[in-house]
Amino acid sequence: MTTTWLHRFSIRPPHLGAWFDLWPEELELRARHGFAVRRAFLQEHAEPKLTYLYDHDDPDANELYEARSDVRDLRTRAAPHVFRNVLVRPVRVELVTDPPETPTSRIAIVRRYSIVGSWDDFLATWRRIVPVRARHDFQCLFAVADPEKDVFTWAFDYAGRWEDFAEDQKGYYADPERAALRNVFDHMADYAIDPARILR
Repeated sequence: MTTTWLHRFSIRPPHLGAWFDLWPEELELRARHGFAVRRAFLQEHAEPKLTYLYDHDDPDANELYEARSDVRDLRTRAAPHVFRNVLVRPVRVELVTDPPETPTSRIAIVRRYSIVGSWDDFLATWRRIVPVRARHDFQCLFAVADPEKDVFTWAFDYAGRWEDFAEDQKGYYADPERAALRNVFDHMADYAIDPARILR
């Protein structure tokens, strides 16, 4: 059975270029040790933060990966460029799309919700929201649930600038079908929304 992990950490702002030089090596090591990196997003508008998803058939693979000498060497070289706020969680995949085959000018909007109440009720509402988003040209890229921590993380793409995002989604929120789903907020104690570059 495949396990999917959500991996997040922050990059020191003056060190983004130096860290980015190491990113291809991380991808190569993941592939060499049997991981499939599904999606990756880099938030840059404030403190840079990487969010990425990867799979493996062995539920212990991530712990074993971090113990490997080649991975420890990469972590040592990356350490001056990143904060130690790494978060790695096994998650339940609700939806994940394939990465674009060619670079895209679209950005991702990454959203994280703190869920309260019934997960089933929240997901039933969220699943109705996704096609409404798509109708307004916001295509869902991935969505994962971490019920143990009551966190839901997802992203959709956007063909515009972050500065214009609030204005450009007014039509979406005015859609009667979306307005009928405002009860989704009954299940969200808190949320965060960030723009991100689509790396994968």
